Amino acid sequence: MSAMDNEKIEELKERFLSIWSSIVKSKEESDIEESRKGKIIVFVVAFILALCLWLMVNLSRDYTLNVDLPIVLGNMPADQALTEELPSDATVSISGEGWQLINIYNNPPQVFVDVTQNEINLYEQVQKQLNANPDLSVQKVQPLFLNLDMENKITKRIPVVSNVEVTFEEQYDFAGEPSLEPDSVTISGAASIIRNIEEWKTAPVQFEDVDSDISATVALSEANPLYSITPLEVTYNATVAQYTEGEARVNIEARGMPSGRSVTFSPSVLTIRYNVPVDQYSEVQELNNPFTAYITYPQIREDTTGFVVPNIENTAPDDYNLEVRSFQPSSVSYFMVLNN
Repeated sequence: MSAMDNEKIEELKERFLSIWSSIVKSKEESDIEESRKGKIIVFVVAFILALCLWLMVNLSRDYTLNVDLPIVLGNMPADQALTEELPSDATVSISGEGWQLINIYNNPPQVFVDVTQNEINLYEQVQKQLNANPDLSVQKVQPLFLNLDMENKITKRIPVVSNVEVTFEEQYDFAGEPSLEPDSVTISGAASIIRNIEEWKTAPVQFEDVDSDISATVALSEANPLYSITPLEVTYNATVAQYTEGEARVNIEARGMPSGRSVTFSPSVLTIRYNVPVDQYSEVQELNNPFTAYITYPQIREDTTGFVVPNIENTAPDDYNLEVRSFQPSSVSYFMVLNN
């Protein structure tokens, strides 16, 4: 056998021994890992069993727990209403087994208060609520009594005021005033409270970068628990149009001049720039004069500078949505003339 053959045999032996060593090492590591996992499992199971045993022993004892029970208004005469809010909950000290107290703590029962008299004994109400569990004992209730202030209940209709803010894309704006549907709501409660409420706002809402009509449901601002409002939301409607600029030149008129007097203005013509919806521009241009400019005699009589600011009146039909942007000149001088 040649030297080369011996070298190959030695190389094969080394490779085989290396593979066998890896297999043995891997098996040993696997056995160690399995042993470690087994120990962990045994520890976890033992811990859970110990914890359950501890809970069974300790939660079978009697404890005293303070818990907040929600107070809920029960039956009330239809013609009466509260003038002051009830407290949201009553703090109750309850004695009993730990298991039962945990259930009370996690799911506290509500205390229903039926309004049959002005003073309510909360201790009695809580006891009635816990009668289904005779193993629980009520030690203390705070507050012990509820004093209810009631008045005659009234109902009235009040207008809804928009609290909606709208920002537009460039050249867009309202075409007419936005509206609310319905525009009023019904409010009910104690007379001394309701008679002072004259309007109700919507919740604050914002519409941004608007370039089309708006029709959206808007909630009303939150009501006080002492009174009720119906409905709780309204529909906000607004027509939106794209605008362009128009221009009109009108003569300045004098109004309310006394007999025997007239006035001359300088200049006598006003240039008015206004916004108009794009789809109405052509029709507005064909109108004789969409605006009137005038100055009243009281303005002249009360002036001490020799210049007065003209008033602008939109005389276009209601179908056209025109909005004055500016007018020039911003003020004019005047000359009084006595007629013979």
